[in-house]
Amino acid sequence: MKDKQFIYEYNGVNYPVIVTRKRVKNIIYRFKDDTFYISVPWFAFQNDVIKGLDRFAPRLINGSKKRKDNPPIGEDYIYILGERYPLQEQGIISFEDQEISYGNKDELLIKLKKWFLNYVIIRNREFEMAMNLPKYRVKVRDMTSRYGSNSKHTKSITFATLLLHYSKEIIDSVIVHELAHDVVYNHSGKFYNLVYQYCPNYDDCHKKLRKGEFK
Repeated sequence: MKDKQFIYEYNGVNYPVIVTRKRVKNIIYRFKDDTFYISVPWFAFQNDVIKGLDRFAPRLINGSKKRKDNPPIGEDYIYILGERYPLQEQGIISFEDQEISYGNKDELLIKLKKWFLNYVIIRNREFEMAMNLPKYRVKVRDMTSRYGSNSKHTKSITFATLLLHYSKEIIDSVIVHELAHDVVYNHSGKFYNLVYQYCPNYDDCHKKLRKGEFK
């Protein structure tokens, strides 16, 4: 199947679909700005893509709508580690044992991103030890299509900045997911057995993540 675009209808609404062939083992579905972005292996057929859309479209569309209705940052609030805090144009925000002063929202987000990097480094190290895995270089950056990625080639794991708004257990579930790829690089039953071993409530966390439920 060549790279292509087509329209997918769901509940009477037409959604653009952009399909791109990549060096991936599984079909990956993403939904952003009312458009489906699908990465497929070289050998994938369009029928496989449609079957997946029929299965995943309701969850992706409804989850996107819920995130729009309850964004992580509003005019007067922000979610940090799953808790909602009042937000002003400038001031001081306290959470956990942290206190961050800011002159505007942009400055706050820059400082939160730096704090979050330190947070996930610590949690990543703890799970690396528990899972008997080598140390990874940990990065945080703005990502809209995924929550984490593991590069075994460079031994680095990147987490989405968006995760800082979610609860600790949801963040942990993403960390375990990415570290599990050090052992099993695909999403087979063996992979999820390893994930469940270190994150028994993974399914519940994953559902909340997809639905935009921060806590």
